[in-house]
Amino acid sequence: MSGVRPAAAIVLAGVAATFYALSTMYQALEARQTPVESALRSSILLRLVRRRTWVLGSAVGGVGWALQAVALSFASVALVQPALGLGLVVMLLLATRILGEPIGPREVGASLTVIAGVAVLGWAAPSHADHFTGPGRVAIAVAGVAIVVAPRILRLVGHAGGLVTSVLSGLGWGWVGIGTSLVDRSLGHGHWLVAACWAAGTGVISWSSLVVGMSAYQVWPATRSWPVTFAIEMSAPAAVAPLLTHGGVGPAGGVPFALALAVTCAGAVVLGSSRRVAAVVAAPT
Repeated sequence: MSGVRPAAAIVLAGVAATFYALSTMYQALEARQTPVESALRSSILLRLVRRRTWVLGSAVGGVGWALQAVALSFASVALVQPALGLGLVVMLLLATRILGEPIGPREVGASLTVIAGVAVLGWAAPSHADHFTGPGRVAIAVAGVAIVVAPRILRLVGHAGGLVTSVLSGLGWGWVGIGTSLVDRSLGHGHWLVAACWAAGTGVISWSSLVVGMSAYQVWPATRSWPVTFAIEMSAPAAVAPLLTHGGVGPAGGVPFALALAVTCAGAVVLGSSRRVAAVVAAPT
């Protein structure tokens, strides 16, 4: 992998994550005002789609997804998903400007941790972690079905708490990242029908993840739900990529990759829970 393509992917992923965070601001604002009875039901989106602020947030999120898709065409999911953490650094700068407060040592350390982790991942991430194996594709498809079915099971057992829905939303959006990579690769090889199938799956799971994510915002503030969802979306696809692809684990037996991924995610969790970032995510200005 040449140095230019990973660098371009990292920049695009950081910008995409910024759009995702801005999208969360507006979507969470409206989701908190919907009836709890619509939790984990598609009716929650049918209610929200009538609200201008929520539609604006969705449009902003759509721009983020398009940028993520372009990033995945430049580099593997093992690099792009963790690089989404750079969006939190941008959000911190935005929060500082809006709130007029100086950045504290906690945020500075977390920001440098994310930046350093992503920089190492640019070298250490498996370079061919987008060449999915046959069993890997089957596993991805099965996981997709499970993610779609899970909200119905949670609804039946009456378990729609903020933590479980936030985790499920993160897994769903992580799957969307992998699915988008599969669409990119299928199109690149001229497999149009296969690309259409993965695109359809990505659309279904995006819808399901929206339902679950909006349900999480009904019972949990965005300041608690979003960091959980975002951390899982960043880390899960990258962590499983070596198991699902021909890319291997990267140089030095995968140790640098594993450490850099852990460091990046730790920094992202600290940043995502920062009071300054949380204040911007929770209340659009």
